[in-house]
Amino acid sequence: MMDKPVFQAKNPLKDRFAVSFKGDRRMKKILIFLLGVCMLMGVCSCSEQQKPKRELSRPSVFADESLPGKHRTVWDCVYFGSYPTAEVTDGEFTAVDEAVIKDGDVIRDRELYERLSGAEWTDDETVVDGVKYRRLKGDKEKNRAMHYQWNGEYHYFKYEPVKWRVMEIKDGIITLMADKQMDCEVYNVKAEDVYWENCTLRSFLNGYGAESNLAGVDFSGKKQNSFYNTAFSDSEKESIVQGTVKNPNNYYFGTPCGNDTKDMVFIFDEEEIFDAGKSAVCSGFASSDGTDDAARRFKPTMYAMAKGAWYSLADGNEGNGFWLLRTSGYTPSNVNYICDFGAVYNRGTYVTVSDAGILPVIRVYQDKAMLEYAGTVSSDEIFKVTEKTDKDKIDQISDNIRTYEKDGVVLSEPVVVKDQFYSSGYMATWDSIYFGSYPSAEITGHEFSAVDDYAVDEGDIIIDVELYERLVNAEWQDDETVLDGEKYRRLKEDNKKSSPQHYQWDNEYHYFRYEPIKWRIAEINGSEAMLICDREIDCAEYNTSSREVQWENCTLRSFLNGYGANSNIEKTDFSQNVKDSFFNTAFSEDEKSCIIDSEIENPDNSYYGTNCGNTVKDKVFILSSAEVFSTPAAARHGFYAGSGVDDSAKRFRPTMYAKARGTWYSPVENYKGNGFWYMRTNGYSLSNATYICDFGYIYNRGTDVTCNDSGILPAMNIDLSKAKFIYAEKVSSQQ
Repeated sequence: MMDKPVFQAKNPLKDRFAVSFKGDRRMKKILIFLLGVCMLMGVCSCSEQQKPKRELSRPSVFADESLPGKHRTVWDCVYFGSYPTAEVTDGEFTAVDEAVIKDGDVIRDRELYERLSGAEWTDDETVVDGVKYRRLKGDKEKNRAMHYQWNGEYHYFKYEPVKWRVMEIKDGIITLMADKQMDCEVYNVKAEDVYWENCTLRSFLNGYGAESNLAGVDFSGKKQNSFYNTAFSDSEKESIVQGTVKNPNNYYFGTPCGNDTKDMVFIFDEEEIFDAGKSAVCSGFASSDGTDDAARRFKPTMYAMAKGAWYSLADGNEGNGFWLLRTSGYTPSNVNYICDFGAVYNRGTYVTVSDAGILPVIRVYQDKAMLEYAGTVSSDEIFKVTEKTDKDKIDQISDNIRTYEKDGVVLSEPVVVKDQFYSSGYMATWDSIYFGSYPSAEITGHEFSAVDDYAVDEGDIIIDVELYERLVNAEWQDDETVLDGEKYRRLKEDNKKSSPQHYQWDNEYHYFRYEPIKWRIAEINGSEAMLICDREIDCAEYNTSSREVQWENCTLRSFLNGYGANSNIEKTDFSQNVKDSFFNTAFSEDEKSCIIDSEIENPDNSYYGTNCGNTVKDKVFILSSAEVFSTPAAARHGFYAGSGVDDSAKRFRPTMYAKARGTWYSPVENYKGNGFWYMRTNGYSLSNATYICDFGYIYNRGTDVTCNDSGILPAMNIDLSKAKFIYAEKVSSQQ
């Protein structure tokens, strides 16, 4: 039985050899005979490269319950242009993991390899027996996991036809998207606010000069400096359309993405990848950004991996890479991307990310382009099913909830019940207590406008003209003072973070009152309890410089615990002044004596296998991904332990003090005012840290360790039998 198409919009290529005749039947036969002779002799205009031998159509989409998104997509493919792709080796090949190598990726030919080693090269290119090759120079000292491994000075790559998927046929123009990640380039060479119109990637793809990008890098000189000039001959360039490339704002966060441009080569934006603008479904992609869509999974070529493209070793996604969109992330210094399993990460990653694959897109004139048909590609061929056994399933509802009673107050571990109202299918409720104090609510003497109204919670703002004036005129020591027995802290204006969805400054100093810290009880073991802060209480980088770092030597650990310079890789001292650290600010000496010096394990990143360092002892810490996601421990803490779910139990909001310190807050409907928060687990590399976004989804690829607007969610273990705490109330994921 044939599949019944859900959507199959066709716009076939017209038969260029169709002829309409009127009149003499004899003349018609003669003309048809002559046309046939011309075709056999190869004197027709298409003799240089064959036209497709069949009609091309837009993607066909069929219902398929076995695939993510419940659909299967089939694309027609063509060959057009050429680019360095397959690697030539002298035999054994160990540059990438065996599971990543696909047919055609490696050409094992010792004789050819020796000829290339001894060839004459001009600008790292040569021709042997009429075939063009490119060489790359690598540095084995920079080898890292899930990346290409260099073992010699030069590696050699053969130019091969570029395979494209047909994405759209409209008004005589065919839109083509590369079938593989063809190269690896940063979106922008500098960490700065940048748009598609002025990023270096646009200039690289099109061969533009230095005036076309903010960094002032020239890609117009040598041919191999750009994708456009490398991939296409002069005759091929004549059939490529220099068309309008629109740049709408980020769909969720409203981040501006700059002006429209006119380009020959570009990359897709988010509207073309998920159904914000209705064009994604027409191209064969899922309508949801949250779907792990097989149609959005692409692999880098061997050349792209040698240039630096990361590849996945996760079950079912071996060899897949991640690839950039031209849409800005939650700030203009971030750019959106698609991960290895096909989900859209619309918060983005830094524009300087150096190992994302590039999927070029071009438009060609239907009646000019010399396209060679390359068969079809189907998303069910891309998708690999990973079997899950019963032992992989984690029971969210504990049958052994532990409690602790003190002075008539019974404290309980989280209670989880089934509730289909939530995407996770569960609702969690935590007991909570007050313990310690920290700057929190802001004192103002006028109308408050530092953040949007939706990001202001009850108790966040105290409008008191008299108190405000007293604070303005008070005596301050290290930016702290006491009035009427109440402690206050002032912060000085920070214009660097006054961007949308960040705190806006209007005076040199703003004033914040110390208030009791509210903690959720996540775990009880006898008289000891693990506490998780109920709000993102501060804002700090995971590490103050961008480098490979783990929890044991990052600056955030030192800040939270008040450690000295020898405890972090930056040699920054957080032990001198009380206000230099969370631990010394938040707790009195009596309270400190109740906080347990806990063994903090740092398991590897469960998805990428990144080594997250040694077990350490800390008073204060932040959660690891294993304590939040995909383990029985996560379920015990009240979090949904499955994957691919926006978990309401993982959603937290920053205090006003944390926002003044720089924490971002969400403008997205249903999540307005939520922040995102670091975990102590490294991401896909040691220079990244994982985090939970505003809607409760884990970003296990992570963001750069210097990201400076993440909320901080402290956790710690205390001895309840010694601690003087005040019972607060129950907190629910429903809130």
